[in-house]
Amino acid sequence: MKNLKHFLTLLLWTCSIAVFAQGTGQITGTIVDAENGETIIGASVGITGTTKGAATDLDGHFSIRNLEAGTYSLTVSYISYTTQTVTGIVVYDGESTSINIALETNVADLDEVVVTAEAIKSGEAGLLSIQRKAIAVQDGISSEEISRSTDGNVGSAMKRVSGVSVIGGKDVYVRGLGNRYSNVQLNGSPIPSTNPNKKEAPVDILSSGIVDNIVVQKTYTPDQSGEFSGGSVQIITKEFPNDPSISFSYTTGFNTNSTFKNYLGYNGGGTDFLGYDNGFRSLPRDIEDSQITSSQEAGKVVSELSNSWSSKNIQSLPSQKFGFSYSNQFNQDKMPIGIVSNLSYRYSTDSRTNETLRYINNFNENTGETLLGSDYIRNSGQENTSLNGMLNVFMKPNELTKIGIKNLYSNSSDNLFSTVEGSYYNFDNDNKQTLSEFDRRAIYSSTLIFETYFPDFLESSLDASLTYSKAVRDLPDRRTTQYVRTDAGDLEVILPFRGNSHFFSFQNDNNYSAKLDYEFKPVQKISVKVGGFGLYKDRDFESFKLIYDANPSSGAPDIDKTLSPEEIFTPENILNESLLLTERTNSRDSYNGEQELAAGYFSLNWSPSSNWNFVSGLRVENSIQSINSEVLVNEIDLLPAFNATFRPSDKTNLRSAFSITLARPEFRELSEFSFQDELGGRTVFGNPDLQRTKIYNYDLRLETYPNVGELLAFSMFYKKFENPIEIFNRITQNNEVRYDNVESADLYGVELEGRKNITEKLRLSGNFSYILSAVEYSDGEFEGRQANAERPMYGQSPYTLNMNAFYFFTAIDSEITLSFNKFGDRISAVGNNEQPDDEYEQSFNKLDLSFTKNFGNASVNASVENILGDNVVFQQGDIITNQYEIGTSFSISFNYSFN
Repeated sequence: MKNLKHFLTLLLWTCSIAVFAQGTGQITGTIVDAENGETIIGASVGITGTTKGAATDLDGHFSIRNLEAGTYSLTVSYISYTTQTVTGIVVYDGESTSINIALETNVADLDEVVVTAEAIKSGEAGLLSIQRKAIAVQDGISSEEISRSTDGNVGSAMKRVSGVSVIGGKDVYVRGLGNRYSNVQLNGSPIPSTNPNKKEAPVDILSSGIVDNIVVQKTYTPDQSGEFSGGSVQIITKEFPNDPSISFSYTTGFNTNSTFKNYLGYNGGGTDFLGYDNGFRSLPRDIEDSQITSSQEAGKVVSELSNSWSSKNIQSLPSQKFGFSYSNQFNQDKMPIGIVSNLSYRYSTDSRTNETLRYINNFNENTGETLLGSDYIRNSGQENTSLNGMLNVFMKPNELTKIGIKNLYSNSSDNLFSTVEGSYYNFDNDNKQTLSEFDRRAIYSSTLIFETYFPDFLESSLDASLTYSKAVRDLPDRRTTQYVRTDAGDLEVILPFRGNSHFFSFQNDNNYSAKLDYEFKPVQKISVKVGGFGLYKDRDFESFKLIYDANPSSGAPDIDKTLSPEEIFTPENILNESLLLTERTNSRDSYNGEQELAAGYFSLNWSPSSNWNFVSGLRVENSIQSINSEVLVNEIDLLPAFNATFRPSDKTNLRSAFSITLARPEFRELSEFSFQDELGGRTVFGNPDLQRTKIYNYDLRLETYPNVGELLAFSMFYKKFENPIEIFNRITQNNEVRYDNVESADLYGVELEGRKNITEKLRLSGNFSYILSAVEYSDGEFEGRQANAERPMYGQSPYTLNMNAFYFFTAIDSEITLSFNKFGDRISAVGNNEQPDDEYEQSFNKLDLSFTKNFGNASVNASVENILGDNVVFQQGDIITNQYEIGTSFSISFNYSFN
């Protein structure tokens, strides 16, 4: 809360600065090299026939201010480039006209080129220009494209990038490889995980409104982290604004499955709707400091715990989202200072009714008979909140230097109540379980950035950054109950089963990182890049479990087991010893993990001709990982990379790449701790003997850019894994698994991506990935314990498909977007030899429609998600193990900007 208060105070102070309407206009833009798309620093941009002008800065930007309304021409010149004059640039009073100019290299002393302004406006093609000039294979999505879609957060937007899928809103899969093999960065620094059990970047809690662009780099370069295989997802937030702007937005929506219907809820805390617990679920201090030693102490603890166990019906109202953003640039004539800020809040409710939930205990291959260990129906209701704040402040001491700080705070909560009722193999009759939990996740990130350019010293540039990021995951007082139905039809509490409990868990991740990149050109056609990176990660995780149980001693008053939980789990029943409250916390329920990583790299970029480009280099990383001060991993790795690009024309690239990268085990996986996935789920055991995975990557890609904003690309790739970390079933009758290394695995894939302007009004884009992988279990301790001796890699979809159509109604200044997303069946749980197969999440067809109408400074957007009404289905063999409806969602949003 302290970080949030500081952030809001600073944001409100910033927004208190008045935004005055300008009496004159300005021309702003970016100058790039037409051949490779690189920005040009120090180009001269002047109003033709006058002395008024400017030079491009570190980002290739220029700004000519204080212009009277009218039509102007610009003359742009730079050494070794052909001078270009742009005519017909219209400037309106109090407004900014943006123009982007591509300079051609000066060949055979060509005369000055004269073009009209309309011929060079590029719209959102800037991201494709970056993609075209990049030394590595990459794909991306711009803020402009995100704004056209129905995507409300970064996780949803990323699914539209070629070869990327997002599972559960936050597990990022690149080229079919899960979070273990994906490197997700925010402003150049790794995003810490909010999941205590695995590497999970919480991209679903980041609002799409803060994003400038998302780039997915798919081939490795030495300036990237060595934990790179599927790809590196780089989320960049907005920086310097060209114009002052204040905007407000409001969105409301409803879902056919839940809105205006009753959902399961419970009596919670007064600040739950903000995403924070107000102490309603606080851990009693006696538990935090020591263990329970007497019934009197146990009674005191129970009196301090929440006694809200039962559900209540709450009507689900339409979702609400409020947004505010402010951006401006000050002191433009001296030392420009730019501010970009964003604040948003979202509240929604969701419900699932009659959700199928099954676990297969045994399968008889001879008879085909399946014995279910559990067969449940789950009903649940959930409140979701999201609060996001961003404040970026940059200044330019001179045209060649930029200093800035990027701050981001994001908090989300899922407030859930569910009931699970059905059969379980340990009971003769049906039983009923309830679960109430408040799951809060938060991220705070602050990055200090320094960039400068030395034109007279080998055309060198220096980029440096310092980042502190913190991730929090709190699960305060998750309460569960367990009842069984008697022969008479009544529900009675089950006391010896350990199903009536309070569970608390708290995780804090602190990441401190520093990065330095220095690039220079010792000779023409060769550039050298060297740098270093340091990371210190500290994770504290602790949990506490309190269980109500029957008192085995005689003489205690009997309890009516048919009473409600509020009437059974009381301090009085503890004090009179009708019940016992036992603490089941042990050393395995808490841990401290630390990682120290130091890296250095060298990279050489050689362009022997305009047709060829070669980049080779080496990265050295030393990583030390420890659990509770015991060092479990201490490795030094040499990670080479080679990228080659052949350009048969200025519109076509043929790329090839080879690299060696790795994937390190997570803290939980290295520990000896055991933890349960969820209520009634499997128990997962760690393994201190885990080895890191080495990956050999091979890539080939052909891409062409027929016209501005258009792309056609075809990629092939192969990855060889040594010692990949997979999940094995333990030799036990219980549902238990363990992390261990497989000897090797292979992955093959192809990708096809295209963007085409059919007409001036119709634009199509799409991408398709087809991926095959194979993991083979070798002889050893776990031989014969798996459902399949050979299977695809966990979580890997054999294909993903994205298709988008954009149509512009120029007469009414409107736009309509139709989007389709589909993925192939992917393993969601590894089956054991008693089960018919691995569990697969079934293919899902998602069709969305969005319409936007502009009214000057205002706009209205209406959208529909999941038009086809597909359901989420998980299947194991012929048995549906999990199935639920998500319904179709409708939303309408209003936006107004003061420019």
